[in-house]
Amino acid sequence: MPAAPTAAPVPDRWFRATPDSSGLSRSRLLTRSLIPLSVLDERIRFYEGLTGTAADLRMPIPDFGGLELAAVGNILLIASIRPFTDIQRRTAHSVIVPSLKEQLDRLLDAGATVLEPAENILPGSRARVRLGDGTIAELVEHRPLPGEHPRPAPYSVAGDTTPDLLVRRAVSAADFAATVARYESALDTPSHVRVRLDGAFPVELALIGGLLVVGTDGPEFTRSADVRLALVTSVPLESAYGERLSGSTADRHHLVTLRDGTRAEVWDGSVGLRPPSPSGPGAGAAGAPRSGPLG
Repeated sequence: MPAAPTAAPVPDRWFRATPDSSGLSRSRLLTRSLIPLSVLDERIRFYEGLTGTAADLRMPIPDFGGLELAAVGNILLIASIRPFTDIQRRTAHSVIVPSLKEQLDRLLDAGATVLEPAENILPGSRARVRLGDGTIAELVEHRPLPGEHPRPAPYSVAGDTTPDLLVRRAVSAADFAATVARYESALDTPSHVRVRLDGAFPVELALIGGLLVVGTDGPEFTRSADVRLALVTSVPLESAYGERLSGSTADRHHLVTLRDGTRAEVWDGSVGLRPPSPSGPGAGAAGAPRSGPLG
């Protein structure tokens, strides 16, 4: 791989709670939100307030297309002063991996295709792949800069709501089992929660790390690929998250529009979707390792 860019990061805004991802117990999957740089601070505060969790990463990378990134829980905010490229817009996930080579080998064995080969970058190294189901993901391996040590956000957050923020992947009932198996293999993580909800349109749920796989043949909104976030909470939906748009037949989950315009599926905490407590080196929100990818 070519040498990494040598431009120094912006020191007053650069922090990584886990600058070396090699010690992570599993890969960390994040959903991506592409935004103008002018609203980055506002979006960080919004998701910190929503989850009650401080950002665990912020990386201004001026020599890589003017990008600046921040991770809050399982969402990666990717901000730029330039228009995003087509491949950036089509990439659904970023995945922080302990070893880029091992993760690429695992995914290639499972039928993935490399779209952009491994290259060195300021935070470490990266590659972009298309998974077997057509989903595009960016893989990022973090390594510390010379003299860099773990540094959490230089501030604290006092959130008044504490939902679990999950990455969401919705498929048909017929594709549910194969999708769960594919992501268990891709993330090298077994599903730790499996739930089936009966009703007019049965719903199957699997929680794999910070990923919620939803299998159903129900109403269109439950299968929408545009809804990439899920919130698990017992807080009243409308007051905390925005206008309620739709409800399920069992009234256990709803589609809402968050105040930043993002659509998310909100699940009542009583369905049993709470992720396990964080464990292992570098564990963060929803049991996910703390670090962050490039974009």
